[in-house]
Amino acid sequence: MRQHRARMGRRPATTFRLSADRAAEGEGRKGMGTSGPGPCTGGQPDVDRQSRALRLLVAAGGSGGHIYPALAIAHGIRQRWPRCQVLFVGARGGMEERLVPESGFALETIPVRGIVRKRPLEAVAAGAFLGGAVIRALSIVRRFRPDVILGTGGFAAGPVGLAAVFLRIPLVLQEQNIVPGVTNRMLARFAAVVAAPYAEARARFPRGTRLLVCGNPVRPELAGIDPFLARRSLGLPPGGRMVLMVAGSLGSAVFTRWFGEMIPQLRDGTLLFVAGRNHFDAAGVAAAGAAGGRDRAGAAGAEGPRVRVVPYLPDIGLGLAAADLVICRAGAMTLAELAVVGRASILIPSPHVTHHHQEANAQTFARVGAARVLAENDLDGVRLAAVAMELLGDGETRRRMAQAARSLARPDALGRIVEAVGAVAGGQPGAARLALADISGGAAGRPTDHAVPPHREERG
Repeated sequence: MRQHRARMGRRPATTFRLSADRAAEGEGRKGMGTSGPGPCTGGQPDVDRQSRALRLLVAAGGSGGHIYPALAIAHGIRQRWPRCQVLFVGARGGMEERLVPESGFALETIPVRGIVRKRPLEAVAAGAFLGGAVIRALSIVRRFRPDVILGTGGFAAGPVGLAAVFLRIPLVLQEQNIVPGVTNRMLARFAAVVAAPYAEARARFPRGTRLLVCGNPVRPELAGIDPFLARRSLGLPPGGRMVLMVAGSLGSAVFTRWFGEMIPQLRDGTLLFVAGRNHFDAAGVAAAGAAGGRDRAGAAGAEGPRVRVVPYLPDIGLGLAAADLVICRAGAMTLAELAVVGRASILIPSPHVTHHHQEANAQTFARVGAARVLAENDLDGVRLAAVAMELLGDGETRRRMAQAARSLARPDALGRIVEAVGAVAGGQPGAARLALADISGGAAGRPTDHAVPPHREERG
């Protein structure tokens, strides 16, 4: 066991090559055991001494906000190093059990629950699960033998991150919000790199955290989706104004209520409501009831909007590109996609998330004029419809909001996180050539000498 732990914890520093000249040098060394080209060439890691491809273990789950960035990074890793082996670890019974296999990745689960601090009995039960979850995580990590572990937060990321610490596996964290989650804050001091969306996040991590400020990872091709083709792909009318209303992957009772209240207030155009799987049936009933009420009112010349309800959009980028206005929560990944596509939005931060991080996310957009931010507590569908109609009737304001949203986009975030994971897997976290954009003189009073050194382009 002691020998096994030592093997797991001490990867050779020559495992992966990060530049073409170093790769060529490695191929010429005696005893490397390579019989042909590695999984990538010219500026990308090569195979190690046993001709083994990069092995990445990804810990994520609990909500789409943790799963989708993990999937984006895993796809980026696989695209850059096609021979890499990727294993996801998620929470048993979580939505990752559907999303991860659908994306083509292997998944193992561990028994873990979120800790609800306001409910002592549930917190005790979750704590009892934690010990078993860590043991299960240790077993998975030992068996898979990853070169690097990536954690994006969520229930499963804590036990797997602790397993990385115990077994001395290099750890990379990706935080989506300005206000970091508990798991990432706890593990940050042990991580080789923590990728964060904004420089403001630095003040909320332990001193000495190696912070890579790079934005959230979204598919770069989102920026190039044609709105006309997006509408055709979704079966929507090519003309007229379109509002996209997104309640999240599981849905929201309050969004469903607002949706039903909005329909009689909208005069024309198309309203596409992504209701979530748990509230799809209720949204259909609300739509039918609102349409019936409008017909009974018999308003002359007021046909109202075309309404479509779907439980889920496999490609949310199509919905964003097709829309003139987006109504949604202020989850970090949603805002990252909004910025890349560039759309005016009405943001309604959830008041139920930990540390009110959605409010902080939304204010980032509000400060530059990219969004209207409305509080849930004093909102109903009638007022929401009034704000939407105001913006739909003012094309110039929407154009300025969309431009402001694009100013917040970080389309290079995915590539830089992929580079960080490759550098750390290569055994050189202190020498990884990573960009520290948006930090000058240390955000929030923190010096920058704790961060990863600046990026330098390598040419093969």
